[in-house]
Amino acid sequence: MRDTYVKGPSYAALRPCKPETDPTGFPVYPDLVERLVEDEHQPDPDGVVPHVLATCAAYSYAGFEQHSDVRTVSMIMARLGLEENACRAFEQRVDAMYIASAAYLVQDKDRRVAILCYRGTQPEDIISILTDADVRPEMLCVELEGRTYEVHAGFYRNVRATRHLVIEALERAVRGESLNPEEQGTRGGGLEALYITGHSLGAAMAAIMALTLVHEPTYRHIAEKLKGVYTFGQPMVGGPDLARACEETPGPLGNHVLRDRLIRYIFDRDVVPALPPRPVGPYAPFGREFHYRRRHGPVDAVLTFVADSAIEGLTLPSDLLRTAADRDWGGLLVRVTEGLRRSVRPLLQAGGQGWTEVTEPGLDYPQMDSLAGLAVVAPLAFFATRLALTRTIPFKYSFDDHGPGHYVNALAPPGVLSEFGDVL
Repeated sequence: MRDTYVKGPSYAALRPCKPETDPTGFPVYPDLVERLVEDEHQPDPDGVVPHVLATCAAYSYAGFEQHSDVRTVSMIMARLGLEENACRAFEQRVDAMYIASAAYLVQDKDRRVAILCYRGTQPEDIISILTDADVRPEMLCVELEGRTYEVHAGFYRNVRATRHLVIEALERAVRGESLNPEEQGTRGGGLEALYITGHSLGAAMAAIMALTLVHEPTYRHIAEKLKGVYTFGQPMVGGPDLARACEETPGPLGNHVLRDRLIRYIFDRDVVPALPPRPVGPYAPFGREFHYRRRHGPVDAVLTFVADSAIEGLTLPSDLLRTAADRDWGGLLVRVTEGLRRSVRPLLQAGGQGWTEVTEPGLDYPQMDSLAGLAVVAPLAFFATRLALTRTIPFKYSFDDHGPGHYVNALAPPGVLSEFGDVL
């Protein structure tokens, strides 16, 4: 187990080494702590919180030789507005158990805010990839209204690998103590706002950790500080029964945290939110879904409609076989209807671009119907985006759209130059 702590730099140490022409450009958000503490809207209408957390999730991938880089995460969070923050990283690795778990905890210098960020799948790390592939169900050791549910075993194991140290550090934060275990004393009135975030595998871990905090009575005092859970490119973590329980079961303060404050962002045709694929078992999302669509012309919209309709048609025979076995003809009708509505949506949205919350029942990003989408379609889309002639081909899924940089750029509010607070 690696447990690393650093203190973040001051603004003076981070300013560009040239004359300032725009003193308002750095830090990126001078009032970031107040924005994180304010709790009237999630996500906030100015888009600051989603951008900050997407950036934190993106830079959680920093590191060398599969080790976390706590200094980089701390530096980026200081540039965003958390000057002289306390940053601690917990990392556990057991290759034979498919554990490659890393969690960062960031605390502002006044100890009012904490951000828990889980690192996602590292592209060069086979153990991290095998974690995603360990899709067998495992029982979650938390009850929702007296019942337990199964979750993705790989995701859950990686949460538990570092959970004891994460909880111990959160306990310190709640009391107003420093994340540095060697520093004594308290400051202020203790933790006021906790956020949990992550991208990809890290997003799935964030969702499971949030579920654990909200519904484990022992952690109630921590869950009461939870303002929001922001995930980016999150795969699904459990079945439809778990998703319904998360939507319907209230949290410790009587509010529906996992329904109203777990916010999933999906960039265009990112393949990962459609995983795990249906052949390994039924999975379903929970929380609020925000979907980003690139601007497409009428021709691209028509091609997208044709491609999506063809894929829906190809999956119909297997749906008929499952329906005949289960005798769930009503469910088949609902599925076909929802598939047609999803296919028509690109035609209705042609010319538009930006983030839209998906509020219509049944139109959530659907679970992938076959392994072909993962093994063939998404890789082809990744390479097609590299060439101008094939860049607009309407593939249903894309690995390229999963990149954390897409989420950071698409969520940056107007006028924000970059996470570095560049002064031009």
